[in-house]
Amino acid sequence: MQSTAGRPQLMLAHFVAILLAAPTLAMMVLTLVGTVTAPLGVGLLLLSVAVPTTRLLATGQRGIAEVALQEPITREYRDTSGLGLINRIQQWARDPARWRDLLWELASVTIGFTLSVLSIALFLYPIWSIVWFGLWKGLPDVFDQPYGMQITTTPQAVGVSAGGVVIGALLWWFTAKPIARWRFGLDAYLLGLSRKEVLARRVQEVTTSRAQGADAAAAELRRVERDLHDGAQARLVALGMNLGLAAELIEKDPDAARQLLLEARDNSGVALQDIRSVVRGIHPPVLADRGLADAIRAVAVDLPIDFDLDLRPPPLSLPLESAVYFGIAECLANMGKHARATAGWVRMAPRAGLLYVEIGDNGVGGADPRGSGIQGVAGRLAVFDGTMVVSSPPGGPTIVTMEVPCAQ
Repeated sequence: MQSTAGRPQLMLAHFVAILLAAPTLAMMVLTLVGTVTAPLGVGLLLLSVAVPTTRLLATGQRGIAEVALQEPITREYRDTSGLGLINRIQQWARDPARWRDLLWELASVTIGFTLSVLSIALFLYPIWSIVWFGLWKGLPDVFDQPYGMQITTTPQAVGVSAGGVVIGALLWWFTAKPIARWRFGLDAYLLGLSRKEVLARRVQEVTTSRAQGADAAAAELRRVERDLHDGAQARLVALGMNLGLAAELIEKDPDAARQLLLEARDNSGVALQDIRSVVRGIHPPVLADRGLADAIRAVAVDLPIDFDLDLRPPPLSLPLESAVYFGIAECLANMGKHARATAGWVRMAPRAGLLYVEIGDNGVGGADPRGSGIQGVAGRLAVFDGTMVVSSPPGGPTIVTMEVPCAQ
C-alpha cells in the first residue's frame, strides 16, 4: 500500500490545498481568456502573467503532494530564459508540462477541492458536534436548538448523540488516508512526469550508467595492466635474468652466482608484494574478511585526521560493497592529500531503500567535482544506479553525498 504522511499533516495539506483553490481558479480562467484573446494582443499580456503564476502554484501543490504522499514528484519545463514575449509564449504552447498544469488546475478546483473539503468536513464534524452541544447547553437562549432540531438530554438521547460523534470520528480516521491518496495522487499524476517521460528518462539513465560502467571497467583494467607492467612484470623479468646469469656463473664464479641468487630472492619478494598490491586494489582482503564498516575504519585509522564514524551498512552484494568501499576510500584519500583537515566524518545508513553515505571534513574546500578520482567514483556508483553529489565551497566544508539503491 502506498505510504502517506500522518493524519495531522494530511489535514494541514488539505487546508493549504483549499486555500490555493481560489488563486488556481483565477489563473485557470486568466489562462483560458488569454489563450482566446491572444490574437488581439491583450491575451499575450494575460498569458505572460497567468502562465508563470500557474507554475508557481503547481510547484507549491507539488510540494504539498510530496509531503502527503512521502515521495518525490518531479517536473521539467522547457527553458524560456532570454526569449522575447512572443517566442516565450510559443515555447509555452509547445511545452507539454504547461498543458498538464492547465489540466491540473481544472482537476484541482473540481475533484481535488471536493475531496479536500470532504476530508476536512469529516474531521470537523465530531469536534463541531461536541462544541455546539456544549454551547447549546450553556447558553440555550442564544444558540436555541442545535441543528434546528428538538434535542432532549435523556441518557438515551445523550448516548445516541455520543455514538454519532464516535462514528463520525471513526469514519474520518479510516477515510483520511484513502481520500488523501486519491486527492494528492491526482496531483502527482498531473504535476509529475508522465509514464512515457519516466520511461524515456530511465532509458537515458541506463544508457549513461552503462557507458560510465564501461569506462570505469576499462580504466580499472588499464590500472591493473599498468601496475602489473611497471611493478611485478618488471621485477619478474629481472628475476629471470638474475637466475639465468647465476646459472652461467655457478661453476665459474660461485660467489657472484650466490649474489645474483640473493638478488633474485629479494626481487621475488618485492614482486609478490606488487602482486598483492594489485589484488588488494581489485578486492581488499580486509573488505572480504571484516566487512564494509571495519574496512572503512581501517582506512580512516591510517589518516592523520580525527574521524567521527557512524557506519550502519545493510547487507550488500559483493560488487556493490566493493564499489561503495572504493568510493569512500577515494574520498578519504583525497581528504588526506588535499583538504588540510583536522576533523572529518563518515556516516552510512540505509534510508528508504537507499544506502546513504555522507563524507565530510573541516578542510579548506575547493574540491573539483570534475576530477578524475571523483569521476571514477561516480562511474563505479552509476553502474548500480547510484549518485554522488560534491559540495566543496572555498573555505570548506567539503561534503560528499552518495546514494545507492540497496536491498534491505
